[in-house]
Amino acid sequence: MIFLAAVSCGGTDYSGSETIDPDVPSVPEVPVSPVAPKPNLLVNGDMEADISMELVSEAATGNWSYIGGWNTEAAQVSQEDGKGVGGSRCLSIIALNEDTDVKFAQKVTGLVPGGYYKATAKVKTDMITGGKGANLCLDYLWAPSSDALTGSNNKWKTIELDVDDVPESGEITLCLRLGNTAASSKGLVYFDDVKLTENDELYIRESKHLRLVVDKEYVAISDQIIDDWLANLDKVYECYEELFSGIVPFEGKITAIRAATIDAWAYAGNPIQWNRNYIEETLANVARGDWCFGLMHEIGHNFAPYINDATYSFDWNEELFANFRMFYALEKLDAVVITTASIPQGDGTFKSQEKTYIGAELADLYKSESDNCYERTIGAGRSVEMGNALCYKLIQIKEKYGWELYKNVFADLYKRPRNQEEEQSWNNWQKFEYFMECLSKHAGENVYETCFNSTEISTIRTYLENE
Repeated sequence: MIFLAAVSCGGTDYSGSETIDPDVPSVPEVPVSPVAPKPNLLVNGDMEADISMELVSEAATGNWSYIGGWNTEAAQVSQEDGKGVGGSRCLSIIALNEDTDVKFAQKVTGLVPGGYYKATAKVKTDMITGGKGANLCLDYLWAPSSDALTGSNNKWKTIELDVDDVPESGEITLCLRLGNTAASSKGLVYFDDVKLTENDELYIRESKHLRLVVDKEYVAISDQIIDDWLANLDKVYECYEELFSGIVPFEGKITAIRAATIDAWAYAGNPIQWNRNYIEETLANVARGDWCFGLMHEIGHNFAPYINDATYSFDWNEELFANFRMFYALEKLDAVVITTASIPQGDGTFKSQEKTYIGAELADLYKSESDNCYERTIGAGRSVEMGNALCYKLIQIKEKYGWELYKNVFADLYKRPRNQEEEQSWNNWQKFEYFMECLSKHAGENVYETCFNSTEISTIRTYLENE
């Protein structure tokens, strides 16, 4: 018997060469049709047709308009021959001596209301300093913009802007810009090959209160799991609405959760910006039953006092209050949180490990299972960062008086108008006292006396006065 060095299967010799079995009919190769490029919704995106350099007050449909901005006298704009991609034409903005904020713009109509689009441009820069640098943006105050491109880049780089949730008019104005609002710049920038196309790379699922908008590549779980998760987050949202006596953010409009390139795990607002680096891992945990601490926390931020233009004089730590709002929902819904905890060991050390908390069990994280928990800070008489510890103290007050106390207190506080002088001049201890006074008023007794001892008060005061 002869043993071969490589195994042959289905006509392929896995030693690396291909064999042909004469008894197996050949299968003709099916040609793969090239994918047609998505249509560019901009006119003259390649900058080859003539563009007027006359300064005008607003953008026009179907051509680029120089609409200027701030300190236009410092800028020179032109259409350059031979300096674009591959020796083509391009647009340039130059301001070498003074900062400026100027832009070319094109109005685009006929877009799908609520639709999602992506704008891109090829950009080269030279000696750009300060502010936002070269960027793509929409044309309104504090509009979203692409990442900044500064410094000197002698090779063409692509910048991108997600154009989300097109207004009912189906109209936007896209800008090519040097500088930005309160972020002026100087230097030289070339723009070429500008495109606006439908964004078909997005995974979008919508629930009663939320819309998830992330890159398809990050979603490896089923639509059903996503839908069930969003339904759970809807319940969390409704718990916040209940805690704040019917007040909701953004006039009750759906809150988008949008993939973004940012320097934090997420940012609250509408949309909630979610760091792309964490989406895939988080959704894997969602498939294991996790409701997601981070996004429940960010939804909680959206119920901060600003939703009713109310006083911030009591809000000494908004991160703490977002977690406390979340605790109301967790307890009521028996929500599941999978997170990393710092678990005390018998020898006095701590072990970092994954732990699953269900509902009110998360109080253990604030009491004893995190670096800034109660037992390692306030309970030990240590005036160090104590966000989780103070959240635990608020939970203790809830244990004595119930959630109705907090509902009444928040209803009272959210009716009080903002007082920026108090907010800016008071230290965190004064804000803490303000909140305790309001709690005492609605509890009908001094919560300092019923829920704190003198050592706790001294420890908290030392920290908050010096934070």
